[in-house]
Amino acid sequence: MEKTVRFFKQDNKWYADIPNHTLDENEMVLGSDIVLEMFANGAKELNITLSDDDTSNSFLTLKREEHNSEGAWYSFDGLWYTSIMNVLIDKLGLVENKIWICNVTHDVFGEHPETIYINKINGDVL
Repeated sequence: MEKTVRFFKQDNKWYADIPNHTLDENEMVLGSDIVLEMFANGAKELNITLSDDDTSNSFLTLKREEHNSEGAWYSFDGLWYTSIMNVLIDKLGLVENKIWICNVTHDVFGEHPETIYINKINGDVL
């Protein structure tokens, strides 16, 4: 299933635009905010097309590593791996290729999928 999700920056924080959730519940944290900032390249809004099916045109693949009642840690791989790792190390001191994705993901995919494929940003395949 492929879905496009709007993300926006407000008060220097990134949020997913997922209906029926508070702003706090939609906040992107623990690496996912850094990745959005990098993708945005100065923009305040992004539309990202995600899929839980391999369409063979993704430029970034997220693999679920750990899952609990609050959300899930995903490792990532793909064309942007080195760029993302450099930013995560610089901004957060993280040396693992993991980002946090909270439970609003259940409203997008019905669960935390085993794999999430990022196919497009603002309609473009990067």
